[in-house]
Amino acid sequence: MNNPSIKPRHFLYDVDLDHETAICSVCGFTEITVSYPRDGKPKVRCQNKVREIWLDGTAKRNDLRAEKHSDPNWKPRHILTDIDPENQTAICAVCGPTDIWKTTSKGSVRYYCATKHRDYMRKYQRTHRAGRPTNPHALSQIDEENGTAVCAKCGLVKYEVWYGKKKMNRRCINARIELLDTSKYHPKVKVLDA
Repeated sequence: MNNPSIKPRHFLYDVDLDHETAICSVCGFTEITVSYPRDGKPKVRCQNKVREIWLDGTAKRNDLRAEKHSDPNWKPRHILTDIDPENQTAICAVCGPTDIWKTTSKGSVRYYCATKHRDYMRKYQRTHRAGRPTNPHALSQIDEENGTAVCAKCGLVKYEVWYGKKKMNRRCINARIELLDTSKYHPKVKVLDA
């Protein structure tokens, strides 16, 4: 029964640790690799067996990498090469020539692809920035002597005034009623009587 997936075992004889050679049951006279684990006893392997293990591991890593890259959610990594700290430029594996950003944390310096992070910040700000809703009660033609203004929704109305930390604010009286209904009423409002 010759099964190609079962590989023959490499038994070593006449091991010479000084010259790092031995006779292998598969390879014949060969060089050996000697490693010293924590217990102190030397671990001896045939050089060809070590190469087979390394190639098998490389093949498995390549297969796993190909499988990961075939996933539709996989995104390539922006690995930088040819980093020039003075000009703040580098070559990104995804973007090509790019600007870089530098960060320092606990004494170590890291560089990031600026193109990737600019794109990320744009997307983040678009999704998280709350746009100002249009004000249906926008005031115009403000008459401060009479305390009236023209509301875009209600027409000529009296307006209310409240004072913030930096400016004086005005709004249509009917806007206050809508705000009371939605419980967003600001308590520092006073109505100017004309």
